[in-house]
Amino acid sequence: MRTSLRIASAVAVSAVLVGGLTACGGSKAGTGSDAKGGSSAAASAGASASAGASGGPGSAAGGSVKDLAPKEALLASAAVMDKAGSAKITAKGATADDGGTGVIVWKSPGAFEMTTKNEGKDYKVLLIGDMMYVGAPEQLAVLAGGKQWMKIDLKAANKAAGSEDTGSVATMAQMMNPAIQLAAAAPTATKVGSEKVDGVDTVHYRSVVPVETLVAGMNLTAEVKAKVLEQLKKGGSSTTVELWINAKGELVQLSGNQLGVGDGSGTSTAKYSELGTVAAPKAPAADQVFDLAEVLAKAGQ
Repeated sequence: MRTSLRIASAVAVSAVLVGGLTACGGSKAGTGSDAKGGSSAAASAGASASAGASGGPGSAAGGSVKDLAPKEALLASAAVMDKAGSAKITAKGATADDGGTGVIVWKSPGAFEMTTKNEGKDYKVLLIGDMMYVGAPEQLAVLAGGKQWMKIDLKAANKAAGSEDTGSVATMAQMMNPAIQLAAAAPTATKVGSEKVDGVDTVHYRSVVPVETLVAGMNLTAEVKAKVLEQLKKGGSSTTVELWINAKGELVQLSGNQLGVGDGSGTSTAKYSELGTVAAPKAPAADQVFDLAEVLAKAGQ
């Protein structure tokens, strides 16, 4: 039982690092006068790129996003994704246990649900606002009286794992917001060429994004931004982002370095589908939730 509890602790911590991307978007990520409007800022930036469009925010006058210059194409896509607000997502990381499938809602209130793996076994991760839940391993569920979801205090979990608190919840709540990613990548974007992604015609763009630029666009307080910037810079001063955008300005696929995970050399890929149509996940029933720290404390761990 001691071994299973240690594994459960590790799962709780690793859940926030799945591919470096496992996160939801939402305005609750930051507070205070230094917090910026995240995806709303991206949408404003994209407005000029899509102004006068005849087919919606993703269309350029007289054509589609593919007819725009790279910077304008990404800003127009940022507006499209901000308006969509939600999607189904498929994520892949450097290993078989990194990534999974689920639902992401980056409009307020943000939410995220993913089925991923740990040591080859499926488990679920759920974030609603600032609260995180992880599907309990069988032995731990028994110890918790049959309850199926463990509630995670991320600060306590990070401390127990020997890592510093770098605003994990707030950071992840921004890292997976595609509108923020697109806006940050726009100024340095270049066109790679036309490609198909799962049978869909897309234009492939590449951008080398300074970490400072990425963090600056996040809805975080100045204090958390400083900590996040310090952590992410351990993987380098910049990150190379690959983006595939369809003719309607929808971001179909995003790939980039796993910032903040190890040395940052690994890569993660996220695919988006069913934009704006998915139902937001809901928090589990209260009688199915237990506090991981309390259970571990009772077990003497």
